[in-house]
Amino acid sequence: MRLAEIEKLDRDFLTVQEVAGCIHCQPQLIRDEAEKSPKFLGFPITKIGHSYRIPREGFVNWAKGLIPVMQIVSSNELFRSFERNGL
Repeated sequence: MRLAEIEKLDRDFLTVQEVAGCIHCQPQLIRDEAEKSPKFLGFPITKIGHSYRIPREGFVNWAKGLIPVMQIVSSNELFRSFERNGL
């Protein structure tokens, strides 16, 4: 799913699968980072029961660069995760 399609959705929350498809990564990578260190994802994410949901507006703002990218000073954890997953 592309960002333009996500923007047109008439619901408030996205699934991990939808976001993963938009940013071209494995859904499990997002789940793992949300569990370990959600602030490194850069976009808001909420756990509801056993599932994660991403606020559509927050994700769109992040994807468009409207939410500042956090500077990671002490850890390259997210980048190492990308490398481990071949991204």
